[in-house]
Amino acid sequence: MAGKLKEPRVITDHRREPVCILPVGFYFDDARWETIWQRYEEKGAALDHADLRALFPEEPVLKPSGNDGKQG
Repeated sequence: MAGKLKEPRVITDHRREPVCILPVGFYFDDARWETIWQRYEEKGAALDHADLRALFPEEPVLKPSGNDGKQG
């Protein structure tokens, strides 16, 4: 199951409620799976992009792209 995701992945709980959405290119393995679930249980709500960045600051696909949507 370890490797970089080739498409986005939605993780849901047993009630099919969203836990988080992982982006394309995110490196996913059993240790990260456990980390995500632990944080979800602590927070009691779905994890957003900021939560994932805090959990995995070294993950390149979670870093800001430098493009804030402004055209100049």
